[in-house]
Amino acid sequence: MIYGLTSRDRLLLALQRKEPDRVPIWMLFPRERLPYYADVYNEPSYAPVIPYVLKYTDFFDRRGFPRPPFLTAAAVERQEIIEDGEYTITRRIIDTPLGPLVAQVRRHRDGHIAPGDSFAFFREIEDLEKALSIPYEPFSPPLDEFRDAAARLGDAGLMMADLGTAISILYHATDTQQFAIWTLTEMDALEHFVRVMHQRLEVMVHELLEQGVGPVWFLVGSEFVIPPLVSPAVFDRLVAPFDGRLIEMIHDHGGYAIVHHHGPIDELLEGIADMGADGIQPIEAPPQGNCTMAEAKRRVGDRVCLIGSIQYGDIQLGTPEEIEAQVRQTILDAGQGGGLILAPTAGPYEPQITPRTAANYIRFIEAGLRWGRYPLQAVSS
Repeated sequence: MIYGLTSRDRLLLALQRKEPDRVPIWMLFPRERLPYYADVYNEPSYAPVIPYVLKYTDFFDRRGFPRPPFLTAAAVERQEIIEDGEYTITRRIIDTPLGPLVAQVRRHRDGHIAPGDSFAFFREIEDLEKALSIPYEPFSPPLDEFRDAAARLGDAGLMMADLGTAISILYHATDTQQFAIWTLTEMDALEHFVRVMHQRLEVMVHELLEQGVGPVWFLVGSEFVIPPLVSPAVFDRLVAPFDGRLIEMIHDHGGYAIVHHHGPIDELLEGIADMGADGIQPIEAPPQGNCTMAEAKRRVGDRVCLIGSIQYGDIQLGTPEEIEAQVRQTILDAGQGGGLILAPTAGPYEPQITPRTAANYIRFIEAGLRWGRYPLQAVSS
């Protein structure tokens, strides 16, 4: 048994499904202030939690890369903002050789969105061809921020490149109901679009890999093709062959791929493992999902590191005793033999948290340290 590991080595061993000194604890907190998380380092309500996070937890420093619409530098998006009484209309427009693509959000001043007056870029199946008619011009994402962050992180964790895969481009450009209908009526057109996006994504990912980006990649896409929204066959056709190829490329460069997947996963669990994923985050039990950590460990734990899975809602509303019990049970269910990283299912996204949430965050970390030391026989005593 190896003791006194750095967070970097502890996370690597977990991703390799080996037993480190203890179960890693990833609280999903950013290592430093980032605009897409709550400002945890300056907001006073987070102050009691931060010393525990910095001293006792393990970081995946998740960083994205700016990329143009439809992965071509030739695509230029412009924006119009229209004030309409109590509503603000934000209109995004991309001109194409076949006519403009327009997406719109009509938001009330109280924050709610008027669904009937809001729509995505793709409303007709022909809109996919509009997007593809834009000439393809490769682009090079800037890397200075990623490299600087890696230097600051050191051995406190692992850098993680955030990657929305080809299916995510299609999904986010389409209204959810329309997307589901098209998977029944227009699969050939969807597959063609996803294939082209994937080919462009391969070019980008190859360049990033050659530049040393990694070692961990966070793939976001499979969660958009889950039952009952669509058939599991959609995953087989629009996700597995493409995301599997990205994972192969990542492995060829010595990296690791974590598949991010909220919600129902039961029917896709083996499919994600078959793609070669090194980790899955999170695994959600009912009612949010349909698979427990124990079941996932039994079915794919010999192939995939399981990351999770304490519901963020429980951290908000539960008691410290309940959080400790959940952490302990998660370790019992999925920690034996390695291949477990403790994590919440979401967060931190609330601008301020309550004292209860802060106390539960702290108990989460304390419980992980108490029950997560290998060998795990002590957990049951």
